[in-house]
Amino acid sequence: MTSSSPATDAPPASYDDLRALVINCTLERSPGISNTQGLIDRSTAIMDAQGVRVDVVRAVDHDIATGVWPDMREHGWATDAWPDLYQRVMAADILVLAGPIWLGDNSSVTKRVIERLYACSSLLNEAGQYAYYGRVGGCLITGNEDAGCRRDYENLEHR
Repeated sequence: MTSSSPATDAPPASYDDLRALVINCTLERSPGISNTQGLIDRSTAIMDAQGVRVDVVRAVDHDIATGVWPDMREHGWATDAWPDLYQRVMAADILVLAGPIWLGDNSSVTKRVIERLYACSSLLNEAGQYAYYGRVGGCLITGNEDAGCRRDYENLEHR
């Protein structure tokens, strides 16, 4: 007779009900080579192996207007890709911002995405909670500079 413990008898955790969106904030337009994409590929392979459905967007390939309103077309911009990208953000349980560090700071593309995320931070969900409530944020940073992860973490933690 063999004995087994509940911990070893339990099936492995399943994460196939989770969706992740990774926003690549590289400065390189597609199909250009991006060191950030290389790091994303490693990270998303881990999530894929656990059953997480992962979507990757290269922000620089989209015409994201500058500003801090949910839809900058309502504030004088002719085009703004952010409202469509924001729908993808909200469809995800996990949001990962990935980008390079230049001169000890986030790339301009990363800053623009963070500004647009902030623009939507006052929106509420169906339960009257802030729209980002119950979601997870993370960051992947490429480069050889210090303090980049801390900056992104602080931005994702902003309430």
